[in-house]
Amino acid sequence: MSLFFNPDPQITLTFATNFEKMKFITEDFPVPADLKPYLGNIWYFKADGPETEISAVQTCLPIGMAELIIHVTPQLHSVKWHGEWKVFPEAFFVGVQTEHVNWSAPGGTVMMGINIKPEAFMKLFGHPAGELADDFADAREYPGCELDLFVERLKLNPAPTGIFQETVQFFRRRLAVTDIRKEQPNYFPEAMEYIRTATGYQSIGDLADKVFVGKRQLQRAFQEQIGISPKTYGRIIRFKSACDFVRQYPEASWVDVTYQFGYSDQSHFIRDFKEFSGKNPTTFLSDFAPKSNTPFALSV
Repeated sequence: MSLFFNPDPQITLTFATNFEKMKFITEDFPVPADLKPYLGNIWYFKADGPETEISAVQTCLPIGMAELIIHVTPQLHSVKWHGEWKVFPEAFFVGVQTEHVNWSAPGGTVMMGINIKPEAFMKLFGHPAGELADDFADAREYPGCELDLFVERLKLNPAPTGIFQETVQFFRRRLAVTDIRKEQPNYFPEAMEYIRTATGYQSIGDLADKVFVGKRQLQRAFQEQIGISPKTYGRIIRFKSACDFVRQYPEASWVDVTYQFGYSDQSHFIRDFKEFSGKNPTTFLSDFAPKSNTPFALSV
């Protein structure tokens, strides 16, 4: 997913909690060219404060990615998952999400995460991302992922630069041992990229025509590979794109956003926004504009 709103992920963000101040330190790393077909981005997050201090509740939004998140320190963050607060595993996968998720972390928590393009999940880990749609799994218990050594290396070198270097090496090793028999239909990655390039504004019929398959075949591939329909995935991408646009152009009106991203009317845009964020756009952006843009995947 991704943690929060801030146009510059490099800055330090401060929140008052329990009469103390906790700093959120985040960093976003560029993905090397050879990994761009598979990864969206690599991020680092630190809750800089005493272990007795708990951060204010944060929110993650759907961003159309799968994700691998790893705690580099012993502290673990908690997530309100389907109405119940849970302490999440040391290392876990998250599938494509269709709902927002709330979370908080104790001081001292250090996490790193990798946004993984859903169509690349099968190639990297031998399982379709559809197994994890709107769900998570302990990554160390996921068959064939061989994460133990990677996690231990991160703990030995927890500085942001070290984490980035270890992550790049890990994914290059994963690609080197990929079993090509486990890959999805060759048209599927192309269809996913079309949706992202068009910022979600594309009909299923047009998408099927572009990749030369029938609509039913395309819908079946989406359900199998990422666990949601191409229409729902397109709506998530359009929502994320609209959020990115508003952050970049804070003076834009909702009419501008509605027109820019092909919503039929303003009420349609507001309805989608409330579905994915839990609030109407004005309230959400008023509440969360100052917060961090770290990827659960950590939201947008």
